[in-house]
Amino acid sequence: MKKFWRKNRKKRSIGKVLIGLAVGSLIGAMVGMLMAPTSGQEIRRRITGQVKGVQERAKTAAGNVESRARELANQVSEHADEMRGSISRRRTTPESVRG
Repeated sequence: MKKFWRKNRKKRSIGKVLIGLAVGSLIGAMVGMLMAPTSGQEIRRRITGQVKGVQERAKTAAGNVESRARELANQVSEHADEMRGSISRRRTTPESVRG
């Protein structure tokens, strides 16, 4: 039982470290941009461009995930149909032999 808790504690601490690194990186990038020797208008334009780029990438990724999910759903449906056919053949075969 102790091993289980140790593994979970390690996973949680690794997750916290990764989240901390991501948040720290974002904050550092924003502070760096705000402290840069460029005008506020230029910085806002850059941030807006980067946000739009991230939005486009997110939309593309969502579309990819959605299409892949549809493909997998179709495959599962096909396999389920095959299994239903196989089961129904097994059920009818012994009855026809008996009859």
